[in-house]
This record gives sequence, structure tokens and C-alpha cells, in this order.
Amino acid sequence: MTHTFLVALLGLTLFAAAAAPASAAPEMTADEIMAKSQVAMAPPIQYRMVMGGVDSIVSIKDFGGEIGIATRVETVSPYFEQTAIATAKYAYEWQPKIGLAIDKTLLGEAMMAQAAALKQAVPAGATMRLLKSELIDGAEHYVIETTYPQGLIDAVTKMLSIATPFSGKVRSWINTENFQLRRMTNLTGEMQYLDIKQGIDLPNELFLPPEGMTFQKPTTQRKYLEIITKAMTPKPIPREKIEPRIIAPPFWDPVAKTWKASAPPGWDQKEWEAHIDSLPRQTSELEKQAQQTTEPTKSYRSWLLYGNLAIIAALVTYAYVRRRGAKAAPGDPK
Repeated sequence: MTHTFLVALLGLTLFAAAAAPASAAPEMTADEIMAKSQVAMAPPIQYRMVMGGVDSIVSIKDFGGEIGIATRVETVSPYFEQTAIATAKYAYEWQPKIGLAIDKTLLGEAMMAQAAALKQAVPAGATMRLLKSELIDGAEHYVIETTYPQGLIDAVTKMLSIATPFSGKVRSWINTENFQLRRMTNLTGEMQYLDIKQGIDLPNELFLPPEGMTFQKPTTQRKYLEIITKAMTPKPIPREKIEPRIIAPPFWDPVAKTWKASAPPGWDQKEWEAHIDSLPRQTSELEKQAQQTTEPTKSYRSWLLYGNLAIIAALVTYAYVRRRGAKAAPGDPK
């Protein structure tokens, strides 16, 4: 927001300089070239702006009246998605991925008041000069350097609390044939202007915020930055509750005369079978007790048998747990 406002502020100064009377010279001056470029880039217009590897679709339309010139900037990248709308009456921006929606109307009014006070205190006085033309993609382009007075730069830096000093020079590359802006370098970096469509029919709804969205309304730059910072701070990912699996203990099969159980997590069936084969087998006397189902003492003996089996199963389970912790089978968490 700080950079955007600063670019807009310096841009207003640039437009004022371009509107100055052109000198009667056999070749066009920087002011004349810039004036023609403003006509070639006048709304309605839509273009793709590339800056720092990020693409944005810029749409501009002049509504006149209290709305004035409306601008929509839609930025989409793998890491950042934002749509911003600005007019003379209102301003909004939103980022659906992080749930951010800000009504910047009040903030814009406060900053425009600051800009008006700054204009009264520090005359703009920007100057432009024409440099040697350059080729871009095989087409010749004028190169214009605009210099803003240091007093203006210092005042803006102080007003916006910018710690890092920046240059007051801006360069523009303008096509010599159609006067469309192709490239610009300023304090925010380099911008490329591509796929320019001038005179395009842009629907009015494009410059309205989406319905049903709740917008926060900061009134100061500091509050605005607090909202942005909070929204972009990564939120902790809730841990998925994992229900513990209840593993049945191995049991003795008196018919097969072996322990039986399915392989637990972290073991394959062959490893598990090798493990249970190493477990002690029941005594023949215990097997006889399990088979004597017609004896009068069946109930007592059955209780004794299965009670003993339960104790053995508990011991086996405990041994399995200890071995599993020591073995750290492949794919099993330690």
C-alpha cells in the first residue's frame, strides 16, 4: 500500500509535468512524447503488468462524475492472489486464500489529505529529459527520465515512515510508433506492460467489490499493516486425532497347537509368524485339560485354563511391545 500510494503520488506529479506547454522544436520533447503516451494509454484500457515475476491484469475505465477513473488490478500467482479496486469514491482489496478483505476508502481519504498538505508544502517541480532510444523486442522505444526534487522525496519518506532511502528518478520506455508504455523503472522495481488493449469494452461490474463479503475498515496506515500482517501469519494446522488401534493379543489354538494372530502394524505376516513360532508352546497337561469337556470339574478347569492363557497372552503382548520398540521395523514410527 505504501509503495502503491507513493507511485500514485509521484505519478500525479508526472502527469502535471506532462501537461506543461510543449516547446516548439523540430523534434518532439520528452513532455510531448509523454503527453502522446498518456493518450495511447488512456482508459478504457486493459493490459498485463509483470513485476518481479508476478503477473497482474490491470483494467482502467473512466466513469466520470464522483467515481472518476476506476482501476482494477487482479494479481494471481502460486503464492499470492489479490484483487484491488480504486476509484475517486471508494477503494477495496481482498485476498480470498487468506480470508482478507479491506475497505480502504477511509484510509485513502486520509492519505489523500496528507498528499494535498504535502503538495502545498513542497512544490513538485519534476523535470523530464529524453535519453537515447533503445530497442525492445526489435521495436524502437523512447527513453524518458523523470527526476523528482529531493525535497519532495524527503517529505514523502517522512510522511510514510519509510526507513530505506530511494531514488527520485523514474525511467519510461515508450514505443516510437504507437506511443504505448512498454517498460518503467521506479522505486518499486521494474514493470513490463504487455498485451495492451486500448478502447476495450469493460463491464461496470468489474469495478465493484463482490457481494456478501465483509470488509475491515482501517483508518490509518499502521492499522492497515496490522491487518495485513495478522492475515498473512501462518495459522497452526490442527492435528488430526488418531484413534489408537486395539490389537488383540495372540491366543493359543489347541487344535493347530500354535499361537494365532494377525500381523500388527509395522510387521508383515511372515515376520509375525516367525515371531509367534518363537513363543513357548503349552504343556501337554494343559492341552489335556482343554479337551476334557465331559469331566465334572470342567467349569473350574476351563476357568484355570483360560485364566492362565490370559496371563500368558498378557506376557506375550508385553514382550511384543518391548521388541517392537527395540526393533523399529521399516515404516514403523519410532
